[in-house]
Amino acid sequence: MVAAGVLLDEVQKWELFLNIKEIIVLVPALLGLKGNLEMTLASRLSTNVNLKEVNDRQSAKDAILGNIALTQIQSIIVGLLASFIASITEFVAERTFYLKNILILIVTSISTASLASLLLGLIIMFIIIISSKFKINPDNIATPIAASLGDVVTLAILSSIGTLFYKVKDMIYIHFIVIGLFIILIPFLVIYCNGNKFVKETLYKGWTPVIIAMIISSLAGVILEIAINFYTGIAIFQPVVNGVGGNIVGIFASRLGTSLHKTGNKGKWAFWAPKKFYLYAYDAFFSFTNPEHKTGLVLLGLTLPGHTLFFFIIYLIKSQNLSTQLVLFYLGLIFTQVLILLILCYIMVHVFWRWNQNPDIMCIPLLTAIGDFLGVCLLFLCFHLVYLTGQIEIRNSTTGNIFSTSYFPANTTVI
Repeated sequence: MVAAGVLLDEVQKWELFLNIKEIIVLVPALLGLKGNLEMTLASRLSTNVNLKEVNDRQSAKDAILGNIALTQIQSIIVGLLASFIASITEFVAERTFYLKNILILIVTSISTASLASLLLGLIIMFIIIISSKFKINPDNIATPIAASLGDVVTLAILSSIGTLFYKVKDMIYIHFIVIGLFIILIPFLVIYCNGNKFVKETLYKGWTPVIIAMIISSLAGVILEIAINFYTGIAIFQPVVNGVGGNIVGIFASRLGTSLHKTGNKGKWAFWAPKKFYLYAYDAFFSFTNPEHKTGLVLLGLTLPGHTLFFFIIYLIKSQNLSTQLVLFYLGLIFTQVLILLILCYIMVHVFWRWNQNPDIMCIPLLTAIGDFLGVCLLFLCFHLVYLTGQIEIRNSTTGNIFSTSYFPANTTVI
């Protein structure tokens, strides 16, 4: 996650990011795929393993191929929708569409989503299968690895692929061909998934949370573009803030989902579900009837030490002076983000279970997207509070007032 932050801080200075500002809008949406797709995959497959549904070579093969095909369908469509939102953002900023810019956004988004999902999906499935052979609970390993690797791998692919397509920006037929190939691939993948018992349910029921999560993450991308325009130092913290939050809430949701599958039936409240709505916040951490209350406490307790470590690593790498105000505001607001996410997770997992929905499919995409949105907003607030304390040097000198009438920097290059 620190590596992803450092990488984002560097690539935002690349020609691609400078000339097509809306590329930055894709960052939370595509990095959010680790929650929308990979962490959901990890949680879903971990549950299959824990319930002994994957217990021989044939079932393992079917589970792996089915999940690869499914994540490719989801990643192509999510990447396409994310690029549409980024294109709309450009239109709002420029009041017109520039075909070459739009094509670069679309082909970069789809290619990044597909390649990142394929690579991370293979890694996750390998880890889960190895974990099951060594009698290790894959919930404790696969989900955090999906969150940690997802950011840096996706960002590296985004910047590399985007730069490649930017360099051939005048050869627009290449962009059309690549986009067409991805779209043609979708029906064949759908046919295969429809006959695979491990992913058939998700093929039809898993779209709502993924699409809603993509929209939320894209909105976070718009806010991130605005925030970077005012405080350039924000970029290096964004993958860390969203990565840690997504990692923590993903683990909690995955373990809660597995516990529900083991102790009850979908469509009914679990016997350990809180009887009153106002008890959810307490029960998430302190109720002995909650089999994962210690998990919640441990994850919450790891937030401040983890972020403190990441914060100092970032500042050592960037060789910047530490600010007491920034440290305090940062840790306080990020702790608030994780606390909200864990409580919301406990509520959502139980509610979706009661609604006869699989929490492995429904909850993790929504929670990680909400975490992205909260993280970017609180990070923006953190830097602005530091600025209000008198540290004006953190402000980008080329920008005006945050509450001015124009939020979008009108400096996208027409290519």
